[in-house]
Parts: sequence; structure tokens; C-alpha cells
Amino acid sequence: MTVETHIDRARDRVAAERDATADERRAYERFRSALASIPTASAPTGAGGGGAGFGNGTGGGPGPSAGGVRAIAGATNAASTDGCRRVREAFAETVRPHSVPDGSDGEPLLATVREELGDAVAVALSPKTDHDFTRPVASAIASAVDDRLAELAVFDRTLEREAASLRSAGETVRETTDWLSTADETPLSALGFDALRRRHEALGERIEACEALLAERQADLDRTASRGAAVGVRQRSTVAYLYDDFTVSYPVLSTVARLVETLRECRRAVRDHLVRRA
Repeated sequence: MTVETHIDRARDRVAAERDATADERRAYERFRSALASIPTASAPTGAGGGGAGFGNGTGGGPGPSAGGVRAIAGATNAASTDGCRRVREAFAETVRPHSVPDGSDGEPLLATVREELGDAVAVALSPKTDHDFTRPVASAIASAVDDRLAELAVFDRTLEREAASLRSAGETVRETTDWLSTADETPLSALGFDALRRRHEALGERIEACEALLAERQADLDRTASRGAAVGVRQRSTVAYLYDDFTVSYPVLSTVARLVETLRECRRAVRDHLVRRA
């Protein structure tokens, strides 16, 4: 017999997402290397640390804004603006294709920077604000990249856990459906009383195994992968993202719950035969 399952499709989805995440992590590594190779400009005199100050709150002008960036009106030079331009180009060549995978030009580059690395970095790199590409600016961008790499590492950990959970569930479902298919080859009317009793017991054991799988899956969904105190990703959030376009929100729970229902129907049929022969 065949029981509808979404688990195989879910495994394909997770595998594709793990590949995409690995590609994105490599892209960030390339961007970080490119960032390190771009010369920084000297801080303009009297500007409190450069055209964009990061986090020290010293010097003239207003204090730091979100992410530690504050815009300072003042002179820039060709080297500093060229540095920001080169950072934007490096980002466009490495990270952007993975953030906008269809190659669409509809999203402005700085909007992608803001989405990936935050408002502070987007402001620092904007050509409209003419920030200097100073060492503090470069350091802050590198820090944002490290944070993003940490997030991707944690996300991949949730994907790895999801892949393991899907493998385990898939093995249980496949073994159970294979057993049902073999059992269905012999009509209940052809079984003796003892064979019916053994069939009834076997169905009960498989129902218990599937119910244990459902409980284990629920526990998996409530787990959180983390890296230190700063980054944490709940498994349930990852699952919601992965299967957003599926016809069911929880492929494993849906498949196993349906299998349990099938097993119970089979057990009721066996029990009816047992009662009639008692």
C-alpha cells in the first residue's frame, strides 16, 4: 500500500538549502578577504576619527547612531571614497548574488547591504554620504561580516539537525509502509486466530513507535541552535521557512499522523475479525 509522504520532498529541500548556505558562507569569506585588501584612508583632522565614526562616541558632533555609525560632515579625499566604492563592488560580486539569487536588478545594492549587514554598514558605504573608508569603518564592516557568518553557521546547524530528523523519520515511515504492504498481501479472512492476534499486537507496536516519533519530532521543533549568547535560531522557525511553499506546514508530523491513522484503521479491522471468531 502507499501512504502519502512529504518527507522525501522535505529532504530534497533541506539538501538544497544546505548547499545554498554553504555557497553563501564562501561568498562572505571572499568578501571578507577582499575587504582586508582594500587600503584605508587616514582620518580627517578634527573629524573625531573619520567621515564615519564607529562606537567610541568621542570627538565633535553627535553621538553614535544604530550600529555605532555617525555621519560627520567634512572633507573627504579620493582614496577614502574610492575605498568605499571598492567595498561596494566587492559586495556586489560576492555576496549580492546569493542574497538576490535570481540576479534581479530591482533591489538597489545598498538595500541588499542593509538587509545582509545592517543599517550602519549601508550608511557607511553610501556614496550619498561621502564617508571615509577609515580603519574604524573597515573594522566595523568586518565585524558585521563576522556576525553574519556566525548566523549562517548556526542556521546550518539547524539544517543539519533537520536533515538528521528527516532521515530518522523517513526510515521509520518507509519500514512501516513496507510492512503494511507485505501484510496486506494476505487477507484477514485467511488468517487464523493466533495469526490475527499477532497481527493486532504488531500493529499496536508500530502505532507506539510512530507516536514516539511524533513526540520526538515535537521536541526537535522546540530546540534552539545557538552560538554564544548573541545568535540563536529556533528549529521551528527554520522549519516554517523551509516548507513555506509546501501544501503542509509540518511534513513529518503530517505524514506520520496520517500513517498512525492508517495503522489504527488496520488494527480496528483486525480486532473486528478477532471478536467475530472469539
